[in-house]
Amino acid sequence: MVAKGWASSNLSGVGDVFTTLHSGLAVELISTPASSLATCTQDELIRDVLERNRPGYDFIPVANENARFIGMFNAFSQRDRSTQGTIRGCFLPLSEEYLIGADASILDFILDADQRPCRLVISGAKIVGLVSLSDLQRLPVRATLFALITGFEITMAEFIKKRHPSESGWLEVLAARRQQKIKDEMSDARADDGFVESLLFTQFFDKTTIVARQFPENQRKSLEAKLRRIEHLRNHVAHANDYAATPSLAKNVCEVVRELLEIRGELQNLSLA
Repeated sequence: MVAKGWASSNLSGVGDVFTTLHSGLAVELISTPASSLATCTQDELIRDVLERNRPGYDFIPVANENARFIGMFNAFSQRDRSTQGTIRGCFLPLSEEYLIGADASILDFILDADQRPCRLVISGAKIVGLVSLSDLQRLPVRATLFALITGFEITMAEFIKKRHPSESGWLEVLAARRQQKIKDEMSDARADDGFVESLLFTQFFDKTTIVARQFPENQRKSLEAKLRRIEHLRNHVAHANDYAATPSLAKNVCEVVRELLEIRGELQNLSLA
């Protein structure tokens, strides 16, 4: 039996595709290999290390005489201070805070990269690389963010369907101009036997508008602001624009991702209620 229309809705699927997808995008894909890292020793003068740090790395791994990593030197924090003394007096000893598994998901790194901006990547008992906040501009991160936001858009659509089983219910929330445009597109699709799911004709902005209207007025303004921030990140990711070109922008990405996951969880809970 052939289903009406030639394609299935992208709202369908089996299992938690959202989680499975991100587990395959690992930190190892965006890390700098250990063999390529600029390092320093604890007995070097701070001013000498800063002088040769021409690329301007914020953090430099500290190695001992056996070339084993023993900590991190925060070069950024020393740039505007006195450069007297050696690395020994100011480096941060190696601890769990500065480690992340090579097979950890990129999403795991993003979630607190603004609070832990540089981490050594381990595989087994060996340090194999380094990942930092600046790596959020790399292509695998863009793929992670695109998948994350696409999954969030599907969650919004499912939430809307639960609240408004009939398309007329959510359509009337939108401005008249948007209502007419969506109706025209649905009409064209039906005429071409390409109609699949009415919500697929809405844009990301439409869905955020409908979702926000399902919340009490005293919560709506804050929610709308967060949804607009997610939309802004989505547009930059989708259109190949820079979205983490500076430390402040990169930290903003981390904050927006945390907000997205928080809202996604809330929508899922409300859909089950």
